[in-house]
Amino acid sequence: NSRKTINRGRTVASFCMGSRDTYSFIHDNPSVEFRTIDYTNNPLLIARQDHMTAINMCLQADLTGQATAESVGKLFYSGIGGQADFMRGAVLARGGKTILALPSTAYDHTVSRIVPFLSEGAGITLNRGDIHYVVTEYGIAYLHGKNIRERSMELIAIAHPKFRPWLIEEAKKHKLIFEDQKYVPGEKGAYPSHLEAYRRSKKGFDLLLRPVKIADEPLLKDFFYSISEASLSRRYMSLRKDVPHEKLMDLVAIDYTTNMNIVATVEKEGREEIIGLAEYSLSRDAHMAEVAFIVSDHYQGSGIGRELLKYMTYLARRQGLIGFYAEVLVDNRPMMILFESMGYEIEKTMEDGVFYLKMIFR
Repeated sequence: NSRKTINRGRTVASFCMGSRDTYSFIHDNPSVEFRTIDYTNNPLLIARQDHMTAINMCLQADLTGQATAESVGKLFYSGIGGQADFMRGAVLARGGKTILALPSTAYDHTVSRIVPFLSEGAGITLNRGDIHYVVTEYGIAYLHGKNIRERSMELIAIAHPKFRPWLIEEAKKHKLIFEDQKYVPGEKGAYPSHLEAYRRSKKGFDLLLRPVKIADEPLLKDFFYSISEASLSRRYMSLRKDVPHEKLMDLVAIDYTTNMNIVATVEKEGREEIIGLAEYSLSRDAHMAEVAFIVSDHYQGSGIGRELLKYMTYLARRQGLIGFYAEVLVDNRPMMILFESMGYEIEKTMEDGVFYLKMIFR
């Protein structure tokens, strides 16, 4: 209350239901103010509250981001209440955010609440332009400013795993996503949220290390196009001026049991930005993996590569691996220094200007 823009220091409400202690607390309490709903639910007044956050629930949300909180198809459950008022008011507020929270399923996990399209006859309580975040028990989808394809992939990623293949096929059929969109079904493709880890860079900024998500294609595209040709050539050992959709899909649609792609991200103006990518995949030697990574030019020298390599080493050990293979251009001295500083037992051979490394964990 002390940080409010208006009604500072006061709790404002239109009704209250609680215990006798609750009623005793609010009786003649000057810090609690009751107003009629034409005041509390006025979107223009709500918009005057800086950093207003509106959190609502719904019965169904479709892959474009619109939602119903009043009916399932033609069957009405309730009225709309103040949902639309608070969502629109929060959208208009300076620094405002809107959050839609819902369980991923209904009826004992037999029905998905995230659907390709709202059921016929359902009222659109919240339109797709007013929803910033959608939250289920499987994660958070950020929709604001994204196109239909990006929204669809974000929402599929937080749907119940058993309904994701169906949602992918329906989205393809209705051309909401690419017809060649790759997807790894079942547990192998289930996002391992428990592997998310926060770190502090040596330059003092916070970053999140997390597995890549199937909805990360736009973020990775922005990441690659922000990188210089020199950095790309050191990573891919050839001049690349584009990163095709097919390559991006290979990076985001992975089997987490055999491959691991970790991104380093920072928050910029409320949005996530990828600044580094590390990859490893099991080699033919089942106890080793091939590792590679790349860091945005702007963040090189900030210790991002070291944090990524340390975390990949931890994950590889956790999976029972004994070491990494890597290929490094002879003139990529910073990468060699990084590998040599990790305390690995390194076997090194050179051919055609490339170091081939076998690094055993100690």
